[in-house]
Amino acid sequence: MDHRFDKTDPEVDAAPAPTPAQERSNPLEAIDQKSPFYDSIAAKFGLGILNEEEFNEYIVYNAFVTNLRICPVHLGQGKQYYVEHRSFLPNTPGAILREGIDKSGKSLGAAHLPLTGQNSIGVGDFDSRPQDVVWERMGNAGFWTHMEYEFEHQVRGVRKTFHWIRTRNNVLDDQGDLVLVQDDDEGLILAEYVGKGLMKWKKRGRLRIKVLDFGENWELVVLLSWASVIELSRRRARLRSFHQLILLASDSYICVILLRILRSNVAKLAQKIAPCINATSY
Repeated sequence: MDHRFDKTDPEVDAAPAPTPAQERSNPLEAIDQKSPFYDSIAAKFGLGILNEEEFNEYIVYNAFVTNLRICPVHLGQGKQYYVEHRSFLPNTPGAILREGIDKSGKSLGAAHLPLTGQNSIGVGDFDSRPQDVVWERMGNAGFWTHMEYEFEHQVRGVRKTFHWIRTRNNVLDDQGDLVLVQDDDEGLILAEYVGKGLMKWKKRGRLRIKVLDFGENWELVVLLSWASVIELSRRRARLRSFHQLILLASDSYICVILLRILRSNVAKLAQKIAPCINATSY
């Protein structure tokens, strides 16, 4: 976890644990009341997106293979998006953001995520007019780890730097929880993603994007950069799994070789001591 989230913002208190005197005698009295705190690690430190703030909330679903479907919590009240991931194909974007619920939708942007070199994201119709897509660099800002990714975007004529920071990481999971902050105001959470952990067969997590006057393409930039970070995280997880399989196979092969050597040595030893055993038997 990034250590900047270790301290609580004094202006925002974390959700307090109720005392017995504060507990309601009838638990159904508050059944329709929403908690003002968003269920995430960042919120526990007073840095999450609170329920009374204006935001767009999406549920992220697993789609075909590694693709993702992004739907508003209340269907019919927002836009739907589809993220098409293409791993390790040459001269092909690693992620394409599309309009709608499948890969037949219009392209809204793309991200180049090569094995080596610089990652980049761009908003625009990559399928029909790739020459009009304006690309922005997105890179790993961590020193040794992949805890933080940064990208630039122009807001009201001024170029600003933004960071996706991982707030929680499960070693058995292929992704972590993320928050988006601005370089010069890291106390303000602009977007937040909370995964479902290991039990994500259908739903993968929730994504909240704060409503801001950052331009008409701001939400697309957030979605593209977020999808890129998720895909890069999953690639590393697949690579770790592959390395573990290689090590397991190597260990198995070494065990087989050692067993064969042991059998051979035992057979040779048996041949040497057999005459001695026969001689002593008389």
